[in-house]
Amino acid sequence: MPAKDKLMSYNFPGNVRELKAVIDLAAVMCSNNEIQPDDITFNSVSVNNQFLAEEKTLKAYTLDIIRSFLKKYDNNVLKVADKLDVGKSTIYKMIQEKEIII
Repeated sequence: MPAKDKLMSYNFPGNVRELKAVIDLAAVMCSNNEIQPDDITFNSVSVNNQFLAEEKTLKAYTLDIIRSFLKKYDNNVLKVADKLDVGKSTIYKMIQEKEIII
């Protein structure tokens, strides 16, 4: 249970809402039905709360998520496509159409 170990070793400076936000995000970002340690992100919890508070279109949120993953994985389109379970051509098309700038 490496994901559980990662959660247990983190000193949550926030409260139970921070823990819930971390778990909710990890559940959305995991590639299967099991959260892995790489799915758990602590340093952007407050950013995620602001991220969800904004009213945007689904396309705008999608672009934000893909940009975030491209940044996290050093613009490795193949890894991002795998992590987000989308086709690499989807990401390449967004880059080509300048919806995403890397």
